[in-house]
Amino acid sequence: MHNILSMSVKKDDIILDFFAGYGTTAASTFSFNEKFNHEVRFITVQLPEPCDKKSDEYKAGFKTISDVCKERIRRAGNKVDKENLDTGFKVFKLDSSNIKPWDADFDNLEDMIAAADDSLKKDRTADDVLYEILLKYGLDLTLPIEEHILAGKTVHNIGCGALMICLDDEITLDVVNAIGDLKKELQPEVMRVVFKDAGFADPVVKTNAIQVLKQFGIDDVKSI
Repeated sequence: MHNILSMSVKKDDIILDFFAGYGTTAASTFSFNEKFNHEVRFITVQLPEPCDKKSDEYKAGFKTISDVCKERIRRAGNKVDKENLDTGFKVFKLDSSNIKPWDADFDNLEDMIAAADDSLKKDRTADDVLYEILLKYGLDLTLPIEEHILAGKTVHNIGCGALMICLDDEITLDVVNAIGDLKKELQPEVMRVVFKDAGFADPVVKTNAIQVLKQFGIDDVKSI
């Protein structure tokens, strides 16, 4: 596999493997990088195809081929020099949007309007929403993400201040001002801020939040 990689990729390329299988390409990338001092990254795609129940993989506890693929990548990463090589990877599963579609039921319109106060689906986590926002902004899913506790609320800092996301409830102007102060500290060229639409303590806070952030030089403020 090293010979194939050396003939087809450059030092900092990204490999796209649409049929990952058991993760041969991804696993080989780690040892290839270690051997040649490269920084090749990979994206692998594998359907959660069930393993044959008679197979050794299934007997070992792996229900799908994608489960085997993830474990092989983990083990391959453990075999190389982690001090000088990044062996971390993220796993994403294709799903529908985390944001509820508007599908009016005119026989029960009052309940539909009340439910629209919270636009996010109930069974989704903050991480689910976080990465969907990154996709919608066209940002790299491998950007560094830090968590800050500002005025008691969790704020996700993506790309050293390029994007700030707060999905907590009962957001007050103390949180908004703290985000502005963080912009002063990090000094990103551009900062964008995203809140949950139903997350503000009241409509007045939502209205004033935009004006407060503008005073800090933040013009791109959205709520979902």
